[in-house]
Amino acid sequence: MKRIALAIIALLSLTEPLLARPWLKNVAAAQKEAKQKNQLIFVDLFAEWCGWCHKMEQEVFPSEKFQLATKDMVLLRVDTEDRGEGSRLGSDFNITSLPTFLVLTPDMLVAGVLMGYAPAAQFAERLAAVRQQYSVFEKKMNKATDFQARVDVATELIVRRGFARAEGRLVKLLSEKGVPAAVRDEAYYQLAVSQLSQDKYDATLKTLKNFSAVQTKGEMFVRSRFLLGQLYLDQGKYKTALAEFRNFRRNYPTSPLVRDVESYVSQLEKLSAAGN
Repeated sequence: MKRIALAIIALLSLTEPLLARPWLKNVAAAQKEAKQKNQLIFVDLFAEWCGWCHKMEQEVFPSEKFQLATKDMVLLRVDTEDRGEGSRLGSDFNITSLPTFLVLTPDMLVAGVLMGYAPAAQFAERLAAVRQQYSVFEKKMNKATDFQARVDVATELIVRRGFARAEGRLVKLLSEKGVPAAVRDEAYYQLAVSQLSQDKYDATLKTLKNFSAVQTKGEMFVRSRFLLGQLYLDQGKYKTALAEFRNFRRNYPTSPLVRDVESYVSQLEKLSAAGN
């Protein structure tokens, strides 16, 4: 009987740390620990009013399934309505619904996104799938050698908010000789997308001008004209944006983007009529 009791105590001593892992509350601290341990960061984005967030906290996070699934990850929990770091994180990553969970690299590249509540076992499976997808992408990054594969990797880096890494790859690609025109056009467009995503307005405009100096047709060029209208819109230059979208509508009437252009034109015309 004594041996059984000792065995139970020993077992509890092994499992207790697994079920009591701390959550960090500071992004910098999470990044520091993740870099030191070469680990991913699991981010719980929540708000006090979010019932499903509390359900995750009460039912899923303490579970063995979740603890095992995140045993090699740094845990970070932030309130998206704290008007501080949590709110900025929610804004930076365009969080529009809760609960949302991010899997980030130490340098804040998005390795994965999970949305909504799920029971522990299902959530652990979803998390494992996200991590596997990122592992595949890492291999793709390392193996990308031909021009198109390199643009594809840069494009996915932009989606994953790895803007600096994407831009470095695209700028290098555009400086090389022998790049096919179609790949070059896509590289220009994606570079402008990355720059505009960071509100680098002058850099975006320069990239679009450089692009228009070497190309005046094709899908990527047409999309770049739409992006130019978005640039002016983001800058608050509504009259210039309206003129640009009207030009787009006139010059590219069969583009799939015309529906979006019509929406912008309608809104901007109302602003113009109101004297804004």
